[in-house]
Amino acid sequence: MATALRPTIRLTRERLFYSGMALLIFMLVAIGFAPTWFMRGSLETSRPLVPMTPLVILHGAMFTAWIALFVTQAGLISARQHKLHMKLGLATIALGAAMVVVGIMTAVGQVERGNSPPGLDPLTFFTMPFLDMIVFGSLIAGGFAYRRDPQTHKRLMLCATALMLQPGIGRMEFIPNFMGDNTTAIIAVIGATPLLAWDYAQRGRPHPASLIGIGVLAGQQLFRVLVWENETWLAAMGWVVNRLG
Repeated sequence: MATALRPTIRLTRERLFYSGMALLIFMLVAIGFAPTWFMRGSLETSRPLVPMTPLVILHGAMFTAWIALFVTQAGLISARQHKLHMKLGLATIALGAAMVVVGIMTAVGQVERGNSPPGLDPLTFFTMPFLDMIVFGSLIAGGFAYRRDPQTHKRLMLCATALMLQPGIGRMEFIPNFMGDNTTAIIAVIGATPLLAWDYAQRGRPHPASLIGIGVLAGQQLFRVLVWENETWLAAMGWVVNRLG
């Protein structure tokens, strides 16, 4: 009897884990963007609010929709609504592809308007959203390619969504800046590491998709630190901005 019950218990715990991670990411992103997006104008900010262009509004709406869809998709799996999950998955992937384009174009617009965090040149800061969108697009493309492999699919999609922790956490002014401009990047990568703890608890070893997803997230941050003040890299970013602007 105990042996027969184990698969059901494991699946129940799995659904709770992924639903919990989806809600945690949603909560952190909502807190981070509350002053500038979700509750804009109702909460005080240390910096004046910059007027939002239509592209910025579209960008915010699309990323909000992604978080909402991610939570919904996790909930559908928990409710065993697999067919609806797969149908909605096509819309999710289409939204993700559009987000990559809109995200890069929004970042280009920010450079053109000279918007960036204090102490960072706009072109230097452009490296962050530019790389974010490349990694985000790559992870959701991998998730789509492995949609018939649930364990790989859900891990890649979770890592792609965890990428949004960085801009969300970066707007939490109450977090100590203990590592300078890299503080939010480190915290964001740490935010995806519960996946490794889950793997060890359930499998006794990391799942390859977890290693790939978290490795890509960490590798992106290391690459950014190495290049975002390099003159050759900045010249390349300037070319991208001029071509797309």
